[in-house]
Amino acid sequence: MIGGAKHWHAKSWSQMFNGSDKALVKEHKFPVYPDTARVPGAKVTHVFDDNRADAELLARVCDIPNVVGRQEDVIGKVDAVMIPDDCSMKHQKRAAVFLKEGVPTFADKPLSADPREAESIVAVARKHKALFMSCSALRFAREIEEFNRKDRAAVGDIITGNALGPNELVFYGIHSLEALITLVGPGVRSVRNAGSINRDVLTIEYKDGRLFTLTVNKEMGYVFQVNLYGTKGWRQVTIKDSAYFYSTMLKRFVQMVKTGKPPFPAEETLEIIRILAAGAKLRNSTRKMVI
Repeated sequence: MIGGAKHWHAKSWSQMFNGSDKALVKEHKFPVYPDTARVPGAKVTHVFDDNRADAELLARVCDIPNVVGRQEDVIGKVDAVMIPDDCSMKHQKRAAVFLKEGVPTFADKPLSADPREAESIVAVARKHKALFMSCSALRFAREIEEFNRKDRAAVGDIITGNALGPNELVFYGIHSLEALITLVGPGVRSVRNAGSINRDVLTIEYKDGRLFTLTVNKEMGYVFQVNLYGTKGWRQVTIKDSAYFYSTMLKRFVQMVKTGKPPFPAEETLEIIRILAAGAKLRNSTRKMVI
């Protein structure tokens, strides 16, 4: 685990890999997950953070044996790295160090607020033949799996729909957008934004002419929801099970490291970043941006 030791993702994911000291979890107010969220086949063995005290606390709570003084110190000692420091929005800048050494790397969402930077990171991974993954965990939601298994045929061909969620567009809107893209697929042509900062309303036009909307509102209560309308019917997908989507994402990352096969193409990550960046630029505008 590289960076973000005091934040939610590092605390959650480290527990899912390693388990935790329950008394320390309660004392230090770590998130709590059921044993069913444990991820087999891998263990966090090293942690680095710019604030060593944060790294040492995470190590104590989650039984991580090695706290290192520099992030580079893990190279050659681990099979992969995860960079869970999404709160600083500087997490992506750590990735190149490991990718250049061919270390399989997970970078937290969003990969970047700047599409050019995101593209450059993916290019480094490809140049050095390093496995790389970056996404919102909602891509792996149990509710999306259930829709695909039980309801997709009843909806028919999906022709339109909407996704919505709380908070800020780029940092948090990625969750609702990635859920939508996972359900309906990539292939976006252009974006409009009829909203304003913290009240974003994006119209997303696909190359095949389909239109979807993404609403991200900072005043909205916690909800991640996608409504889909098809040639036969409609369904609502409301994502609630965070333990499942976190642990499943971690399992897919471990599987990628073991098999060498990414669970989805990096092009989808880049398309999602381009949509969010375009939406941020188009606030209070009547223009549309081809991505």
